[in-house]
Amino acid sequence: MRIPAAATDAFDLVALKLHARIDADDEDAALELMGRTAANEIEAYCDLALLRQTIVLEIEAGNPVLLPVGPLATDAVVTIDGEPIIGAVTAGRYPVLTFPDDITGMAAITYEAGYGDTPADIPADLQLAVIDHAARMYDLRGASEGQQGLSIAAARICARHRQVRA
Repeated sequence: MRIPAAATDAFDLVALKLHARIDADDEDAALELMGRTAANEIEAYCDLALLRQTIVLEIEAGNPVLLPVGPLATDAVVTIDGEPIIGAVTAGRYPVLTFPDDITGMAAITYEAGYGDTPADIPADLQLAVIDHAARMYDLRGASEGQQGLSIAAARICARHRQVRA
């Protein structure tokens, strides 16, 4: 489960409008919806949190576990069953949790993931992926035909950020 920390969007509406070549303000509500949808699709595709979010999950303790959403926030505190743990998680885009020996069975894990609190904290290429995909969604709105999925630019960018799983 993801719990967003703030009501901030993971894109800049002005940048989206520039990219989509839209000058008027009458489409802002639709563009905001498409921007949010594009950001959600990119997060799901890459298993990333673009902006800071609290991740809550329950997993079986045991071998080291790849946490499902990265990157680990820079100041994140990881808890197991509500207790903070120190030194048991590798930081980075694909955090790995190594359980202490005294924890067995199902464990509730809570941690914060995300690049930061504002769109400016998101890597530039992922910012472009969000606005390019949103602009494509805007261009194809109402169309019954056309290629589905991420825009070409977003797909190429996301391929660099997506973790390959065995």
